[in-house]
Amino acid sequence: MINELKKLYIEPTSKCNLNCKMCFRNTWIDEKLSDMNLDIYKKAINTMPDTVETVFFSGMGEPLHHPDIIEMIKIASNKVEKVELLTNGTLLTEEMSKALIDAGLTMLWISIDSLEEEDYEKIRVNSKLKKVINNIKSFNRVREYNPETKHSKNNVKLGLAFVAMKSNIDQLEKMPLFCAINGVNKVNVSNLLPSDEASTNDILYSRSLGVDTSSESMFSILPEINIPIMDWNMNSVEKTLIKLLTSQVSSLSVSNNKISRKAHACKFIDEGCTFVKNDGNISPCMPLLHSSETYLFTEKRKVYHHSFGNLNDSSLEDIWNSKEYTDFRKRVDEFSFSPCVVCGGCENWKENIEDCFGNPKPTCGACLWSEGIISCP
Repeated sequence: MINELKKLYIEPTSKCNLNCKMCFRNTWIDEKLSDMNLDIYKKAINTMPDTVETVFFSGMGEPLHHPDIIEMIKIASNKVEKVELLTNGTLLTEEMSKALIDAGLTMLWISIDSLEEEDYEKIRVNSKLKKVINNIKSFNRVREYNPETKHSKNNVKLGLAFVAMKSNIDQLEKMPLFCAINGVNKVNVSNLLPSDEASTNDILYSRSLGVDTSSESMFSILPEINIPIMDWNMNSVEKTLIKLLTSQVSSLSVSNNKISRKAHACKFIDEGCTFVKNDGNISPCMPLLHSSETYLFTEKRKVYHHSFGNLNDSSLEDIWNSKEYTDFRKRVDEFSFSPCVVCGGCENWKENIEDCFGNPKPTCGACLWSEGIISCP
């Protein structure tokens, strides 16, 4: 467990100009739409430990919707080495791109879930794919990205965040070429966490839920198969590799690099992260930032917001070092929670309030982030 705060996620606003069908905002429980007060933001930055290396603007709203976002980035860039931001791309005008880069942004992430107009616009309601792609091109002009050298003059990076579903998984095949043409440096692919019953039919991991054979804990009892580099596009090689990947009766490595799902581990705890909600509350991870209804095992599950303190009352460093927060990070690092994802034998998994092992809220045994199924940049 990293007990130093390394990465600070800021939610500038919970407001958004889109109405994406898979967004948690659609099923929030007693949550209000609001912008972060600039004084609260300054307190977060001014009272964070000096161990923080990255400030990441994201959350459940659209960061570029906040009227003071450029000022926020300027403040952060004077304090930390890396400043990143995740946007839906619709407000990324050329003027905005220039302002972001001039303010000190080091990496821009854009959510884009399809490279086909019709599919994209079904997912990203009120958005247009052509507009977002044009905005990406203008961003590249501003950062003077050279496709031949694959380098930007000011070293600002560009990333894409992609939520994979049955309805769009074929689009990933087009992603490498799209990235090469549009100067994308990194792609983060996540599975879909359904926020309504209909979306449960669109997930790509229904057979993986309840199966623990791909986790690291099983490697000691599975036979190891290590294969060398091959021509992956050969039909026979492709079919064989897919069978090995899905067999769940062996530990597969490619050139001695294990292909596995790291289960029972929290990225946010492992990487020393914390989240500042738009109202100043401090949460340990993305799923606990807001109260919402999601679906697991095709049934509704309520995940309640949890805070270890508010910046109106304490400094960020004091909240981070508080006994309650420190004990929680230790508990998550040990992952001493009921194995809800591989069990489901009771009703406790339907809320994150308590579990069968007697853990107090918030409990993490049914968290798909900890199972390597959901992923954030």
